[in-house]
Order: sequence, then structure tokens, then C-alpha cells
Amino acid sequence: NISRFKTINDLFGYETGDLLLRKEMNSLRNSFLQPILLARMEADSFAALVEQKNLDYSRLAELLHSVYEKVSMKVDIYGICGIYLIPEHCTLSVSEMYDRAKLAKNWIKNQYVQPYAVFRDQMKADYEQTSIAISQLEDAIRNEEIQIYYQPIYDANTEKIISAEALARWNSEKHGVMLPGKFVPALEESGHITMLDTCIHHKVYKFLQERKLKGLPTVKIAMNLSRMDLMDDNIMRLILEDIKSTGEDEPQVSYEITESAYTTISQAGMEFLKTLHSRGICILMDDFGSGVSSFSTIREYEFDVLKLDIGFTRKIGTNAKNDNIIISIIELAHRLGMRVVAEGVETREQADFLKENGCDYFQGYYYSRPVPQEQFEVLLDGDLY
Repeated sequence: NISRFKTINDLFGYETGDLLLRKEMNSLRNSFLQPILLARMEADSFAALVEQKNLDYSRLAELLHSVYEKVSMKVDIYGICGIYLIPEHCTLSVSEMYDRAKLAKNWIKNQYVQPYAVFRDQMKADYEQTSIAISQLEDAIRNEEIQIYYQPIYDANTEKIISAEALARWNSEKHGVMLPGKFVPALEESGHITMLDTCIHHKVYKFLQERKLKGLPTVKIAMNLSRMDLMDDNIMRLILEDIKSTGEDEPQVSYEITESAYTTISQAGMEFLKTLHSRGICILMDDFGSGVSSFSTIREYEFDVLKLDIGFTRKIGTNAKNDNIIISIIELAHRLGMRVVAEGVETREQADFLKENGCDYFQGYYYSRPVPQEQFEVLLDGDLY
């Protein structure tokens, strides 16, 4: 289909849009694809049945790009294409085959690098999981299918548990275990992530209060705040009310926020973060160095902890440039009054390098994977007593 076709209609009018659709149809009809059948399915979407011998992938990008000129204006028109390769003994209907090609098209991440995608069975499985996440989250919360796993964070000097990060796991009766990578992005995109984060918040607070009532020691538990959370008055109010209700001078919760989320929040979200900070809540910048990091963010806001992205940790010892960047980030963070957590510590060599260069805390499989609450309590009690 044609990317951002609505813009063409808005700029030049529907008559021009219709003309472009006819030109696109003719272009496909007379192309190297030599379609057996060709149809406009809806709006700016087309479907073609072609022989695989005519499917020249190296020429698809050229076919999917054209230029429209009108008076003094020139507009580049780009298309994207999903492909379903029909097996020899196919039992699918034409509609089902089309749906698979359409699913492949929706999988395209960067149309300028590669404007086509070939359907794979995993695409359908992943799509079904994301659909389940969006449609069944409320039931999952109600049925206690969302469980909290805790990944301990260790003090670099003592190698004792100093805090932990709360992570969600979805144990569905129907669909089995779903890992966050399968359902969290879908919830973020759809706006349902706030419902999940509210659930996590309730469960973490319940865990901490139960430990407190039993007279058992606790450590700070970090929870993630999404971009949507920082635009939702309800969850922001809930968090502040719960912090106030504990009456603790030093609350046992902290919050992690990625830089991409921080740079897009509203004024209300910014005031919320400032209020958290004023009440003694530790704020962590997550995934620093993951690709969107800039010094302006840590210059503008008073983060307490900087979490070094796992990508840096994994490359420790592989080249001097990576190691020097890590050393510089740790030094910079300390100069700005921040402590540093290294994510993804998986070997003794990585831990030793980080410790030698002043990293404050470690988080990673070398010390502990994320574990269920019961197992975390065993780890916690063993470390604190």
C-alpha cells in the first residue's frame, strides 16, 4: 500500500489522489512482476497474484518508489509490500493468504531500508500474542495471572542485595507463559500499559506492607513508569496517595523511566516526578546509552541513579573504546551526584571491571535472574540476616 496516502489527498485533493491510484495500478500491471491477477482491495491497498519466478526482490524497492510532479511541487511516493509465498499444497482461502501478506506488510520496521517483508509463521504467533495482551489483560489481572518477578540489584562493594527491580510475567491458563517482550510493547502502543503498571504497583506495595507487618526487613523496589503513566492522572494520583499513606520518611519504592519517555511527558508528568523527588523517592534513568540518550536530559532533571544499558556491559573487554565510554559515564554520573547501576552483568570479569572503575551497583544473571516473589524473599532473607 502507499505510505501516508492521506497526505497526498490533503495536499492535492481527491481527484489527484484518484489519479495516483490509477497510475499505481498501471505501474504494477506493467511491471516485472507480470501479475496474473491484480486488484485494488481498499483505499490505497492493492493485491497481486504473481509467479515466484517473477518476484525479483532486488527490484522491489525501485517499483515501490515513484515521483509525482505538479506545477512547481515534486512529491516522492513510497509504497510498502507484504508477501505470502503460497506453498505447493495450500489449503488457505484467498482471503487468508491476503491476510498473511498484509500481516507481513505491517511487520516492516524501516521502509526506506527494506520496503517489503515475507510472511513467516512466527509473525502470526507474535501477532496473536499481542492481540491477546490487548484484549485479555483485564481478565488476566482479575484472575491473578499477572505475577511479579524481582531481579535483585547488588552493592558492588559488599555484593549484598541493595534493592530490586519489579518485572511482570503473564502466566496465562490458556496460552502459557508470556514474557514481557511479547506483551509490553503491544500494551504501550495501545495505551493499556497503565493498567498493567497499576497492577504491578498494587502488588509491590502489598508485598512491602506484608513484610513490614511481619517485622521483616525490606529493600527498595524499583518499578517502571511508562510514557503513558506520566500522562495519566489516575495512576499518578494513586502513587502519591500510597506514598503518603505509608508515612515513611524514606519510602521503599523507586521508579525507573527511560529517556524516551522522559522527553515526551507533559507538564503534569514533570510536576509529578518533581513531587516524587521532593518526597524522597529515588528516580532512575533506565537504559542509558541504548540509542536515544543525550546529555541534555541528565542536565535538565535530577536523576538519582543512572542505569547503564546492557549493550555496554556485554561488550566489556571487547574493545578499548567501549570500556573508556563506560569509565567516562561512571565518572560523569558521580560528578553529577548520581550513582550507577550496570545492567546485564553476566560474568566475573564484567563485575571486576565495573567495580575497579567505580560502578556502584550490579544487576544481571551473574548474580541472579528475575525470580518469583517467594524465591526473592529467600534470597533477601539470606542476604540480610
